[in-house]
Amino acid sequence: MDEQIKGTSRRGFLRATGAGAVAVAGVVVGDANAAKAGKCKSAGCDYDVVVIGGGFAGITAARDSRKSGYKTLVLEARNRLGGRTFSSTFAGHNIELGGAWIHWAQPNVWAEKERYGLEVKETPEGLDLSAEIIVLAHEGGRTVFNEQDMASIGEAFEQYFAEARQMWERPYDSKHTRKELIARDGLSVGDRLQSLQLSKTQRVALEGYFSTMGLCDIGKMSYNDVAHCWSLAGWSFGATNDVMGRYVFKTGTASLINAMLEDGKPEVRLSTPVRRIEDKGDRVIVTTQKGERIVARTAIVALPMNVLPSVEFSPPADPMVIEAGRLKHAGAGTKVYIKTRGKYDGAGKTLGVGDSKQAISLTFTYAKGDDHSIYVAFVPDPEKLDVQDTRAVQEALRVYIPDAVVEECFAYEWTLDPYSRGTWSAYRPNWYGKYLNHFEQDRGNIFFGQGDHGEGWRGFIDGAIGAGSRAAQRVRKMLG
Repeated sequence: MDEQIKGTSRRGFLRATGAGAVAVAGVVVGDANAAKAGKCKSAGCDYDVVVIGGGFAGITAARDSRKSGYKTLVLEARNRLGGRTFSSTFAGHNIELGGAWIHWAQPNVWAEKERYGLEVKETPEGLDLSAEIIVLAHEGGRTVFNEQDMASIGEAFEQYFAEARQMWERPYDSKHTRKELIARDGLSVGDRLQSLQLSKTQRVALEGYFSTMGLCDIGKMSYNDVAHCWSLAGWSFGATNDVMGRYVFKTGTASLINAMLEDGKPEVRLSTPVRRIEDKGDRVIVTTQKGERIVARTAIVALPMNVLPSVEFSPPADPMVIEAGRLKHAGAGTKVYIKTRGKYDGAGKTLGVGDSKQAISLTFTYAKGDDHSIYVAFVPDPEKLDVQDTRAVQEALRVYIPDAVVEECFAYEWTLDPYSRGTWSAYRPNWYGKYLNHFEQDRGNIFFGQGDHGEGWRGFIDGAIGAGSRAAQRVRKMLG
């Protein structure tokens, strides 16, 4: 093993919270520039709309509110915008530490890409996919797939999702098939898997794919949830793969945030966590952690669900929503970028999928340099792998690539970030019956536009844009 490899603290990433964050265009910061954010129409208020949270949901809501003519302020706790998306660089390559992939099957984000003329690229870029090497890692072995194996995996997915059309005839309308969803609400992804007669190869591949989709243990993720994603993508293995891992913004997710800000020009205050939101009937008072009180006619809450319990609401927020936030959705793993020495597997791509015993559930070639390769890997259980420890990452990667020499790795541990407390949203079993009707429900002058909820691609960039847009529309309907 290379003596230059060295580990770092798991919490070392906190020192780099702002590292690689790109400059955001069109941001208006501070009271001195408040006039640029428009004239307030609501008597006795500083703003017509205050948006809490500067991820895609919040920035969409702010842009749309500004374009409706409302004086709008965005309060973001971090020192950057983007929420659980984070454009950065690693070993000379552009990467996304959070949400990344988009597709034309996701109507909201693709419409925004078209609206602003943003380009996309494929991942991995410039590699010969016909030369793809597919590796299955399982307890006690490593198997290189052939075409027949891959056909078998496709058949396993079709078998697993045989009920999906029945469950999600209309993927944007859960009420249409609510009876079918409630009948399966207690099933986890693992429960469904155990009920099927599959080969070892098929079972291992599905374990790896599903634990990556939820970035969690398959026993903690709702069967209804993965069937929803499959249905949204068009009920096919190829389409689901394309939607979840093929296209990214050529210049990063931050390029869309920048375009939205330049278009709407809301006022933005960074490093401004919110402590309390009070609905006074004719106005809302937002109190920051530093004690500043901001008076607005309405507030749009665009925070991750796991963060919601840290904010005090008056009157109290729906207790079921707070309960779900305290329980936390299941997404709690990590995505890590790995730089390895040398150009492995020629001009092609390596895809590795592992069973539940593996620390890395799925990995694939992300980019190649003259003397290195970059892999992106998914770690559903952070207790199984310290992604800041290059030695440990090398050991986990060698399950798929036996001679890999890891030079460095880079990850952002969203579960340790107090302003996310988890990765993308993956609902748990029984959540459809218990919580679904409580999410995205406005209360008085406080509106909710959270990317973790909604009928479409929630947990994705597309779902966040949709949630922010819907919240802004409801505010417009109330304000006139």
